[in-house]
Amino acid sequence: MVPDYSKFPPEHIPISLEALQKLHRQIDTPAVLIIEERMQKNIRSIQALANKTKCRLRPHIKTHKSAELAKRQLKAGAVGITVAKLGEAEVMQQAGIHDIFVANQIAHPHKIRRLLKLHRKGRVIIGLDHPRQIDLLRPVFTQNNKPLEVRIEIDSGLKRCGVQSKEALLGLANRITREPWLKLEGIFTHAGQAYGAASPEAIAHIGKEEGRIVAEAKGWLEEVGLQIETVSVGSTPTVNYSAQNEQVNEIRPGNYIFYDGIQMALGVCRPGQCALFVLATVISRPVPDRIVIDAGSKALNLDRGAHARFILNGYGMPVHHSGFLSGLSEEHGVIQIPPNTSLRIGDPLLILPNHACAVANLYEKYYLVDANLQIGETSVTARGRSQ
Repeated sequence: MVPDYSKFPPEHIPISLEALQKLHRQIDTPAVLIIEERMQKNIRSIQALANKTKCRLRPHIKTHKSAELAKRQLKAGAVGITVAKLGEAEVMQQAGIHDIFVANQIAHPHKIRRLLKLHRKGRVIIGLDHPRQIDLLRPVFTQNNKPLEVRIEIDSGLKRCGVQSKEALLGLANRITREPWLKLEGIFTHAGQAYGAASPEAIAHIGKEEGRIVAEAKGWLEEVGLQIETVSVGSTPTVNYSAQNEQVNEIRPGNYIFYDGIQMALGVCRPGQCALFVLATVISRPVPDRIVIDAGSKALNLDRGAHARFILNGYGMPVHHSGFLSGLSEEHGVIQIPPNTSLRIGDPLLILPNHACAVANLYEKYYLVDANLQIGETSVTARGRSQ
């Protein structure tokens, strides 16, 4: 393979090399740095989109898994949060967040009992896409005084979960309304197929279709006299388009708080919007055109956009120096560099990761860096909460 020595655009470098060297003396590596000003701007930007389109913002916290960062999103105007797992919901509820949508189906008996505990302490909404899920929930929830709020998932093209037809939607909605211990709160979808889009125009089309499909589903429910509170869409790449549909009233993007190499490759964000980086140290330079850093697959993840139609060229992008991150073993990252590069053993290296969500879950804490190079720390509270 011919090394790709393309550089991170100099005009979008988040921190000077001199400042990076100063931070490197204070922070052990590998570590995750968040450029606080960029993150806050990202939070404000999507909240502004929600306000403009008259949508409620319920960000997906699987990206950052941090109670503090979730509270920043709530402070900016979000109405609640979205999680993928009950473990994330438990952590967030313990931190004082009490309006949570679990954008997933719950089927394991242990999970159903845990869901009941969450339900009794705060507002928890879950997803359904099949009558069997109602049957599994019934023995635990049927005697509960407070109805469990549910949303029906619509498949808008991802081909993952979700009802596939008008008949399936209306049949499931009818089953829900016959159960006094359930409340049909809304419908939702996730157009994750946008990550396989070949162009920004394709993303726009997918996003518009995402909005159209859930709007149509809402109309089908209204035809049979069923009114719902929420029509919810997700996905950072498509949110600018799906939110424009007048029937959509909730958006659930997650990655927007950080962005990453995949979002850049899709054309969803500019390099100057990327807020999360991995700080590493050069530990070896065996030959002039190769260095090794102390950040491997357990620090950067192996995601190269394999679920997309494109494969990213490498496992992350060096920020201050030309280089090609050609290989990751568990604890080592191998970078091909121009032979005349000035990097030495012991030097810091800042990497833009391909997939911020996957990287965040590898660390116990974030280092938040402000414009004055003041360093804050916050826990990745729900790290590893995959159950």
